[in-house]
Amino acid sequence: MVGKTISHYTIIEKLGEGGMGVVYKARDTKLDRTVALKFLPPHLTQSEEDKQRFTREAKAAAALNHPHICTIHNVDEHDSNQFIVMEYVDGVTLRDNITSSPLDKWGLQGGLSIDTAISYAIQIAEALSVAHDKGIVHRDIKPENIMIDSKDRIKVMDFGLAKIKGSMNLTRSGSTVGTARYMSPEQIQGGELDARSDIWSFGVVLYEMLTGQAPFQGDYEPALLYQILNESPSPIDRYRDDVSEELEKCILRMLEKEPDARYDSFQSVIKDLQKYIGEEVSSKKPESKPDQNGMSVAVIDFQNITGHGDDEWLAGGIAETVTVDLSKISSLRVVSREKVLKSLAQYSDEKLSDRQVINIGQKQNVRWMAWGAYQKMEVGFVSRHTSPMSRRVI
Repeated sequence: MVGKTISHYTIIEKLGEGGMGVVYKARDTKLDRTVALKFLPPHLTQSEEDKQRFTREAKAAAALNHPHICTIHNVDEHDSNQFIVMEYVDGVTLRDNITSSPLDKWGLQGGLSIDTAISYAIQIAEALSVAHDKGIVHRDIKPENIMIDSKDRIKVMDFGLAKIKGSMNLTRSGSTVGTARYMSPEQIQGGELDARSDIWSFGVVLYEMLTGQAPFQGDYEPALLYQILNESPSPIDRYRDDVSEELEKCILRMLEKEPDARYDSFQSVIKDLQKYIGEEVSSKKPESKPDQNGMSVAVIDFQNITGHGDDEWLAGGIAETVTVDLSKISSLRVVSREKVLKSLAQYSDEKLSDRQVINIGQKQNVRWMAWGAYQKMEVGFVSRHTSPMSRRVI
């Protein structure tokens, strides 16, 4: 295709390919401008259903006029292949932007700055709010379908899976559409979708912008879908500790399993997100320094490895005893049991990872963390300790 002229469009290069189309950069010789052409993949040209879906994308997107939505210029056909002429966006996808962000302190993919993430999120929300006002649900919100242009402005792309209220039901019978990681519970279950499904997907994207990680993860799609339907998102402070509880609650509301428990519109989302503009400054915790002599410690619950639930009470009991005994050392600052329990409460009953233990130690401003495990044997327990300041477990 590259180098060919179709109608009055000269193909310059291939930009990308997805399940519903191949996109090329082209030159509009009539209007002397650069555009993008999206063609239905050749192996789908015989399917009337896919042609209908493709045409629907153009009609849905062409009805939208907003600075953060990719503009549709025209719909045309070449050798029985339909294509959409759309605005060419000179930039990168949000996915590219996230994956190019620095690694975090544990070597994982890090997220964007809070200010940047909130700015992008508000722009995306504004675009989707306009679409919803027109009765259009995007149904495929993900970083790959969001562009950032050369002026750092958001453009929401690909309304190929959009559903217009009252239009024909063109979804394949018995199948789900969209990318699994960003699909709402009701989308997975094949239920009726409305604006709140997009709000869920948007919540996943915002979570990922902030952390560099998805809130639900699985090596295989069945495991991933199970998590989306049944489990809570991983706490954001598992990946970073400068996001306020209020902002996290905002995201968790978007990710409620029941649509009725989520925000009811993107206008409500925008109103709340605007509170966090400047969050990077207002919520950033003052950098704390450990005691100069390094003599500070917090003791967390010990792990029960006896295999008997009846012995679970010892988890806190041993930690309490160790805390009391360590407090007798005058040169050692020991964090109170009450403060430790407050830090542990956010992790519910899940087994703490080394990274989470380090995070608790940093919040408590201690040099050392002490914890261990116990089992029924002559030796009482095996202990471990870690230095939150060095970010390593010893």
